[in-house]
Amino acid sequence: MSVAKFIGRALLASIFIKNGLDHLQNPEPIVRAARGAEIPQPELAVQINSGVMVGAGALLALGLLPRLAGTALATSMVPTTVIGHPFWDKNGKEREQQQTQFLKNLALFGALIYVTGQD
Repeated sequence: MSVAKFIGRALLASIFIKNGLDHLQNPEPIVRAARGAEIPQPELAVQINSGVMVGAGALLALGLLPRLAGTALATSMVPTTVIGHPFWDKNGKEREQQQTQFLKNLALFGALIYVTGQD
């Protein structure tokens, strides 16, 4: 693996590892959002999603099973993005903030798709 690919994967993975650890240490805000979206067993769902973020993020950062890690992270981003950043339900400044976060997640999703397609 080239140095550039290693650095790129590590930088991409860093947000997932950090957020996963944050959600494991302080799950309540995320559990509330999952509960509000009527996710079954929201506590368990948050724990699983956080574990995927940390585990798959670490694998991606190390360049181990990058396609699997990228696919797992991309898959976990779909509900996270839709539930966590529903800008279409907001107004004014909050709508702008949520839309920015939604689009940031789409950019990360695109980067993960790119990584999973690499040889």
